[in-house]
Amino acid sequence: MTKKIKMFYKNLNEIFTISNLKLAFNSISSTSKGLDEINYDEFRKNLDENLNALKDEVLNHTYTPEPIKKIDIKKDNSKTRPIALASIKDKIIQKTLYSELLFYFDKFFVSNSYAYRPNKSTSQAINRSSDYINRGNVWIFKTDIKDFFENINHTKLLKILNYHIKDENILNLITLFLKTGGFKKDDFISHEKGIHQGDIISPLLSNIYLDLMDKFLSKNSINFIRFADDFAMFFDDKQKAINFKPRLINMLKSLDLSLNLEKTKIIHINEGFTFLGIDFMGKNRLINSVKFENAIKEIEKLSLKNTKFITFIDEFNATLIGIKNYYLKVINKSSPQHLLLQEEVIKSISHKVFLEKNKKHIKNKKELINFISQIKLDLIFDEQIINNTIKLILNKAYEKVLVNKEAKQTKSKINDKRNTYAKKFALNQTLIINEKSLYLGVSKNTITIKQYGKIYKTFPILKIKRVIINSDSISLSTQFIKRCANENIHIDFIDKFANPYATFTTYKSSQTQIIHKQAMILGTQKQLYLARAFIYSKSKNQLNYMKYLNKYHKNLDLNISKFQDISYKIKKANTISELMGFEGSMSVIYWDSLKAILNVPFESRVTFGAKDIVNSSLNYAYAILYGKICYHLMLSGLSLHISFLHSLNGQKPTLSYDMIEEFRTFIVDRVIISMFNKNEPLSLNKDGLLTIKSRNLIAQNINEKLGSYITHKKETKKIENIISSQCYALANYINEKSKTYKPFIGKF
Repeated sequence: MTKKIKMFYKNLNEIFTISNLKLAFNSISSTSKGLDEINYDEFRKNLDENLNALKDEVLNHTYTPEPIKKIDIKKDNSKTRPIALASIKDKIIQKTLYSELLFYFDKFFVSNSYAYRPNKSTSQAINRSSDYINRGNVWIFKTDIKDFFENINHTKLLKILNYHIKDENILNLITLFLKTGGFKKDDFISHEKGIHQGDIISPLLSNIYLDLMDKFLSKNSINFIRFADDFAMFFDDKQKAINFKPRLINMLKSLDLSLNLEKTKIIHINEGFTFLGIDFMGKNRLINSVKFENAIKEIEKLSLKNTKFITFIDEFNATLIGIKNYYLKVINKSSPQHLLLQEEVIKSISHKVFLEKNKKHIKNKKELINFISQIKLDLIFDEQIINNTIKLILNKAYEKVLVNKEAKQTKSKINDKRNTYAKKFALNQTLIINEKSLYLGVSKNTITIKQYGKIYKTFPILKIKRVIINSDSISLSTQFIKRCANENIHIDFIDKFANPYATFTTYKSSQTQIIHKQAMILGTQKQLYLARAFIYSKSKNQLNYMKYLNKYHKNLDLNISKFQDISYKIKKANTISELMGFEGSMSVIYWDSLKAILNVPFESRVTFGAKDIVNSSLNYAYAILYGKICYHLMLSGLSLHISFLHSLNGQKPTLSYDMIEEFRTFIVDRVIISMFNKNEPLSLNKDGLLTIKSRNLIAQNINEKLGSYITHKKETKKIENIISSQCYALANYINEKSKTYKPFIGKF
């Protein structure tokens, strides 16, 4: 090397002053933390003390960097890039050193290098590339260096630095950063070559190392642009490019580097090449399609975010500035990409306006225009068309509002018609027997009901899916029972107090293997997990229903607040008795809330032996729902007698008590409360029991509800089918076909 003329003469004392360390701290990233787990805010709490301690360590030569935390991040091409996360204190030291060394070294770098340098930009590199091509250098030697950052030779890099830096203590400090290894998860990886991508000082060190190549290219009068390890050389003759290739390879060998041959090509401008995210083709300069699509997606994402309009404006303006500073310095206004960019801006803003209109966050058109005017449209559009652009945005938004309204009306009409027939089918598929002295038989494909020896009613057996027996003195023929089993019709028995006491179904349902697994869960964390899920679902549905009622009655705020305070404890419950305690407390508040909005007498919830109209109606409706849940639990292969929330009872189907918790509020409570508030004719007889007409009316409403359709998990589903899918989901969790169980949460 030639005799050095200038050197970096500063020493550690001059560099590592408190003021310089503070400047460094204020400029480093505050988001990530290193292996020592000390974050930006923790370090700032005792900033002066920490910086003084750090300064003393450096000046007393006791400073040692923490090991690096190594992670991998995904690149655009689905590959990964290794990234090093240094500790806060190491970042401060590196940033302080970087700031001083950059000012010195940047003066020696050739102008053709554009990455990581002050007053240099990607757009400048792109424009200079275009200039080379426009001056007749139409043969492009495009390449990059294979695994550049990982292959930098420490000895050779330090030799270059030694040529420039006088103070050996600074060289020792840099050596520490180069040699510091790191942990990838629990494995320590030493660092004998390469520089850490992610270290603050690494970009400068990479430019220092490749400056030898830059000077070699300049000395050989090569027109080139380098951006980190990615570079292009421009020749007026193909053979010149071909001839230069082996010379470049040999030069890089002296630095222990090599070309990435997979990405190396010599090509004519008319064939096109991609450099710095730009597609160069003949005289055209277009943003690379992948990068352009990503820019479009970023604009689109902003309009889809659930943010306030003023936040949207700030984020949108920041995005437009970024586009202006990069993309619009490359593409001209008449290019298809510029037009597509304008279209996406209009589309994105109009969609945000549409959302704001739908939410009724903005009062009038004048307020909308005021908001839109704050968006920096002049960055993308010519000044003279901005007013027309705002009008176009508004027109598109209002058009979307209108179309959406019409679509909702159309969908509502279709859904209403669908539910009308669905309720009708559900009603016709349930046969309710609630009179005395009836005999049920079957004749060919017809269910026959006889009273006192005469045919009373007939029903096509193929249309019936369920029979509910809610009366004494009913006789069933063996032929009727056999036919119900063959047709998969289940029979539910309910006593006069609305208590379900039996269900008849085919023996084919239960599966021994899954029942064994069901029993094995008892006493484990899985049991607590399921119990918690049932209670969470019940509480969430009750809370949602209370909020729904409060929209109209405006008297449940206090109860909702108290209910929420308890519901937050569900996920922290460690025992089932604890869960049941929370459930009991929430139930008291829930029924007190329903009492407040009912227009009929209701004191409290009574499950057995109820003599009031509200509890009697609820109990009868629950009994209908119990039967339906028992049926679907058995179809899913589960045992009704092995439960996870309620105590086991060999005489009762306790698993149905678990599952019904998910559906009580959504199917029964909402229907019954609505019936009372609509003054539907529900009454008790002289014995304090529901009249036959009342039972029929309740059964009709519950069956219509079971047959109606709702949107669940972004799909339109019949409510009874949701019950079925929840039972199968429970079976899948028990059978270890699914790792989680998600309970039903209804929308009110």
